[in-house]
Amino acid sequence: MNTKVVFTLILLIIGSLEVVNSQGATFNQMSSLFSSYTFMVAGDQAYCTDVMGSSKISYGLAYSGVTQNPEGRTDLILTQMEHDTGNLVIVGGPAVNPVATEFDAVFGVTYNNNPGVSFEIFADGYSIFLNLNNHPSEDTCIVYVGQHNGRNVMLVWGYGWWGTYAGCMLIGDPQTWQTYSGYHMLMLRWRDYNSDGLVQESEISVEQYN
Repeated sequence: MNTKVVFTLILLIIGSLEVVNSQGATFNQMSSLFSSYTFMVAGDQAYCTDVMGSSKISYGLAYSGVTQNPEGRTDLILTQMEHDTGNLVIVGGPAVNPVATEFDAVFGVTYNNNPGVSFEIFADGYSIFLNLNNHPSEDTCIVYVGQHNGRNVMLVWGYGWWGTYAGCMLIGDPQTWQTYSGYHMLMLRWRDYNSDGLVQESEISVEQYN
């Protein structure tokens, strides 16, 4: 068989195994997935709202009975061992968090940014579209939980901080884990219905899930 063909087949097999592996974790398992040796990872250049958003997730874990509080890290102070072996909750997107860029690639999360016009996130054959004329009174976010190299990883990031914070707020609510039991991916939209510039859970709607 042609060497190039063999190499291509190997890549396809590895890729398919990666997809299966990435989907081994689901939201209803949150309290066990992140019960120990967990690190909240924000970008060193991120808005402080990413850090505040991660506190919502920590609260949800504690409320559900997790006794070991996750440690806070930025992409710069996360050690190599923590990066390679820890359970990671990655808050903030590729624009501010290189660790998000890395694990977007692992789980097949992509986006299309048309500056000043539109922003669209893609994952698992689904997408969510944001008309930037509506930003910042509207924002979008992806929440994705998966497994990689024997540990658990969750991505939470939006186009802007409002989307990221909305994602943290929603996935920090244990009721969400049960509502989307058996699923590992959410795409959500936040709309500032009361025009106060702040995120309330009643303003968040899930548009795609898998």
